[in-house]
Amino acid sequence: MPVNYRRNGQYSAMADLRYDPISGIWVAIARRRRDRPMEFFPLEQIVHQIICPFCRGNEDEAPPSIAAWNKDGGLLSPSDDPASWSTRIVPNKYPSLSEEEGSPHCGPYQCSTIDGMQELIIPTPRHVTSLSELSVQELEISLKASQERIGTLCEFDDIRHLMLFMNCRMDAGASLEHIHFQLMGSPLISPYMQQRMDRNDENVRNRGENLITTLLNWELEKQTRILKVTENFVMFCPFASRFSFQVWIVPTNPRLPWSSQLIDFNSELAGLCRTYVKKLEQLLENPAYNLLLNLTPKCQLPNDHWFIEIFPRVNRMAGYEIGTDIWVNPVPPETAARRWLA
Repeated sequence: MPVNYRRNGQYSAMADLRYDPISGIWVAIARRRRDRPMEFFPLEQIVHQIICPFCRGNEDEAPPSIAAWNKDGGLLSPSDDPASWSTRIVPNKYPSLSEEEGSPHCGPYQCSTIDGMQELIIPTPRHVTSLSELSVQELEISLKASQERIGTLCEFDDIRHLMLFMNCRMDAGASLEHIHFQLMGSPLISPYMQQRMDRNDENVRNRGENLITTLLNWELEKQTRILKVTENFVMFCPFASRFSFQVWIVPTNPRLPWSSQLIDFNSELAGLCRTYVKKLEQLLENPAYNLLLNLTPKCQLPNDHWFIEIFPRVNRMAGYEIGTDIWVNPVPPETAARRWLA
């Protein structure tokens, strides 16, 4: 049953978005994020004990839930015990696309203050620090929640691109230890996303299929970087991995929509994500990592081949990467695949 979400001032955020015409990059100026709790500061910098806002019993420390699910995956109703939640969605209290006072003077620059959306999906009331500590059922319900919410946000005209991601541990950008997904709805399509769509369109014209399908078929033929193949997914280290031990989890059916009603793949996908992260933590001694759901802008969603991307933050961006946007990866993906399979 879909969630009857509402959009109002409580859940939306005005963005101060600024465009750099030299690099072609949009930047979100997010002053409110300076106020967010930084649980990972050194102990001597912590003035008081932070109460985790995502644990059961501390629900009042976060904004009111937009929606919540019980441990069986059922949607909680207003008459249910609010403490019986297993997964819940709340507005981000410190959004990147944050409400700003007034519009900046742009001069020769482009800027925007169009509404954006930023929400958090809390996958468990237990205080866990990594996706590997979630049960398959908890992660499965979280994926279901994200699908329902993305389906709803796609109906808003001013939301042009949606992104689901998880930052785990400090070096991956997390400010709180309790793991959570973030869902951002952006009012603009970045040059990066536009270029991705253009490259995909070119591949469709030249090969008659989308680009991810071409890459997936080649990886399956070579078998050099394949980690695992299941009924609906292939997990492999991409040929041009930006990060050491980076993986993609790609649906074998290019027409499988993210919020598919035709097939229940969440348990299978949740199992793959947990398997990879557990192995990663064994190989690299609990590194920080990011998980991304790669969706193209919603105008392309019916023809998009979505995929999950997970990568540890073991190699840092330095001067060359920042100055050229060319990434340096010290571990070839072929080596990473062999070590993961060993």
